[in-house]
Amino acid sequence: MKQSPPPRRVLLIANPISGGGRARTLAPRLAAALVQRGVAAEVHFTSAAGDGAARARAAAIEAWDGVVAMGGDGTVNELLNGMPDPGRSLGVFPIGTANVLAKELRLPHRPDAAAATIAAGHQRSLAIGECNGRRFLLFVGAGIDGSVVQRLAAVRSGTLGKHKWLGPILHTVWHWPRHSLAVTFADGTRLEGLRSVLATRVRNYGGVMQLTPGIDPDDGFLHVLCFRAASRTRWVWMGARAMLGRLRPGPLLEVRATTAVRIEGSAPFQIDGDHGGSCPADLRVLPVRASIWAPAAHARRQ
Repeated sequence: MKQSPPPRRVLLIANPISGGGRARTLAPRLAAALVQRGVAAEVHFTSAAGDGAARARAAAIEAWDGVVAMGGDGTVNELLNGMPDPGRSLGVFPIGTANVLAKELRLPHRPDAAAATIAAGHQRSLAIGECNGRRFLLFVGAGIDGSVVQRLAAVRSGTLGKHKWLGPILHTVWHWPRHSLAVTFADGTRLEGLRSVLATRVRNYGGVMQLTPGIDPDDGFLHVLCFRAASRTRWVWMGARAMLGRLRPGPLLEVRATTAVRIEGSAPFQIDGDHGGSCPADLRVLPVRASIWAPAAHARRQ
């Protein structure tokens, strides 16, 4: 945790379709709550994919003390990639489907509480990952979850709710792609014959699952979960354990902490819940860290 000077002017970049359109109402409320605390605020509603990144890029040469992403994890990722300096102050107001980052950092979801957090100036310093040139704060998954997200991107229309994930999940389980992946870590060691790989900065996955213990968003490492489970039954079993918070390393799951990893094989991958392309995927931890406005009570010292 670090204490920065309280901001005087912040730009709110909101995805208007997030939360079933609730962003349209919540963005002005957050702006008003900030003004009540002496922080000037302006709202920009995005109009198309990529508009948030473009606005965050333009804001770098304007007199803002930081920007606030209003939407889901995809909106946060878009702004992070648009910011010329990813270490610049960033706020997150969760209105998305999973809100993984907000849950991991225990960020408030009410306008008054969020405004108080931003106005106080307390910040959480988080390592930033990069995959094939794209920044991320959460995770990169290749294999099964990459296939689910790829399918979602192909059929998605309108707003995204948790129920819209069901079809892509069932489609992937029914067709059950048999990926064969290999990973090479920063120290040169290599694992082969993997079915799925998840490189994560957080323990929360999808807002409903807990990954293996020892994953700490403050430690600056990529925690790479290497799955060998090949059958649907084994995969569903491991998913059930994750939902119960009981996922552990074993014969079907090996976990490594690293600063860089290369994922190879014929498989799609996702970045922070968005389709990222197909492997190979080269990941590393960037030297610059993100500065996220967060409640002081939930912060850990860096």
